[in-house]
Amino acid sequence: MIAWVIEKENGKRTLQMRELPSLKPGRAELKVDVYYAGINRADLLQLYGLYPQPGPPASFEIPGLEFSGRICEIGEGVEGWKEGDPVFGLLIGGAFSTEVVVHERFLLPIDGKLSFVEAAAISESFFTAWDGLEYRAEAKENETLLISAAGSSVGLSALALANLKNLKVFGMVRSPAKKEKLLKIGAIDVFTEEQADLIDWSLTRTGGRGMDIIFDLVGGERFSQFLQIAAEKGRILSLGLLGGSKTEISLMHLLRKRLTLVGSTLRARPIEEKMFLTQQFRKKILPFFIEGRLKPIIDRIFLWDQLREALKYMEENRHFGKILLKVREEK
Repeated sequence: MIAWVIEKENGKRTLQMRELPSLKPGRAELKVDVYYAGINRADLLQLYGLYPQPGPPASFEIPGLEFSGRICEIGEGVEGWKEGDPVFGLLIGGAFSTEVVVHERFLLPIDGKLSFVEAAAISESFFTAWDGLEYRAEAKENETLLISAAGSSVGLSALALANLKNLKVFGMVRSPAKKEKLLKIGAIDVFTEEQADLIDWSLTRTGGRGMDIIFDLVGGERFSQFLQIAAEKGRILSLGLLGGSKTEISLMHLLRKRLTLVGSTLRARPIEEKMFLTQQFRKKILPFFIEGRLKPIIDRIFLWDQLREALKYMEENRHFGKILLKVREEK
């Protein structure tokens, strides 16, 4: 197989394309020929040595958290799948490769109106967004939701799922151009960095109540303001640290409003938790994709040998939606 491997070169961590031994599926595992891989912020962090793959060290450090493709080999004890089945899924790493091995309970079928391209853009962002809204925040119809970094793939996934649940969605972005795009796909209003006062903006748009749910992908200094704009019994989800990992908050707001602060990450969770989430997603959310009622927003597809350019494009925050890597031609 061919894979993009992180290697140390002159004291730096670099991506190099390497030919590696072919993988072999074990019990309850399947091997998949990869067609597309999703690119995520976590891949950048892993490249920089800031977000190591959980579990025992792998023989080769291959980033990539999600993929789509066809099953090409079935391990012992696998039921319900056959060679040639179109599938997609979530990994702890290794998707930037021409083949992956996956446990059967991490695989999802591609069916109906869902394409290989769209399927590769689902797992990481939609799993994160759905887990946050459904299980962490327990979102209810007609509640107000504020999404920071709303133009990211996770932010857009949260917006799409919130629209399904009939939430009143507001967003935060840096770019006015992204604001206009968000307004066209269901956001009620969007705060941009040129608007100085987030607190006044938020309270004005909620009639002084504040936001029921704040879905934060940024962290940093701005996080402290979320306690001021949260409604009573509001839920603040910390799901990303684009703006930094340190902040200062007022415990007075936390106590007086009876707020709930929740931190969550997907990659480092125990395997059984992620298997449960995958199977629940298959039952409750995947049908919307198969029917065409849900679609991921895809910004750009880079070719296999353009991975470095794709990561730079992400680092520059030029994208609106998912960035994909095309690994091979579909069959």
